[in-house]
Amino acid sequence: MAAPVTQVPVPVPAADVVGNAFAHQYYHILHQSPDLVHRFYQDGSKFGRPGENGVMSTTTTMNAINEKILSLGYGQVRAEIVTVDSQESYKGGVLVLVTGYLNGNDNSRQKFTQSFFLAPQDNGYFVLNDVFRYVDDSTYQKGNQEPASIFEAPLTPDKGTPHTEENHISEPTVALSEELTGWEVYNPSESGECFS
Repeated sequence: MAAPVTQVPVPVPAADVVGNAFAHQYYHILHQSPDLVHRFYQDGSKFGRPGENGVMSTTTTMNAINEKILSLGYGQVRAEIVTVDSQESYKGGVLVLVTGYLNGNDNSRQKFTQSFFLAPQDNGYFVLNDVFRYVDDSTYQKGNQEPASIFEAPLTPDKGTPHTEENHISEPTVALSEELTGWEVYNPSESGECFS
C-alpha cells in the first residue's frame, strides 16, 4: 500500500516581496506595453487620477481603465522608482505605496506617488484600488479637500459590548520560482489574469 502524498505548503512571501515584485513588473509593462496594463485590474477595480483641476476622478471596469491608461500616454514615459513600501492588509491583501519620477521622452521629469491595494485571488493578486498623483515640491496641490466627518472610536470598549476575539488573516497562496528565490515574471499578454 502506497503512502498518501502530502502537500507541503508553499511559503507565502512577505508583503515587501509582493510589493516590490508587483511595482517593478507594473511599471515595466506600463512603459513597454501600456495596452496590457489594464489586465492587472478587474471590473470592480477603482483607478484614481487627478483631473486638470486637481480633483481626483475614479474610473472603473477594465475597458474604461484601459481607455484611461492609453489616453494618459504612459507609453511615452519611463518610471524611475525611488521607494516601494508595502504592508500586509485586509483579508490577505497588500497595500503598496510607490514614490518616484516619470521621465518623458522630452527629458521632462515629474515626481509622483501612487498607492495600490492588491487583493488576493486564487493565483496571486489583482489591483483593487489605485490612486496616483503628481507631487510638486514647490506648491501645495489642493486635490479633494472637502471636510470629511471624522470617525471616532472609543479608546476602551463599552462594558456592554461583548469582546470579540482577534481574527487572524490567512495569507493567500502565491506562485514562487522553484528555487524560492524570487517571483516569476508574469507577462499579462499570455493570459487575461493578473500577476502571481
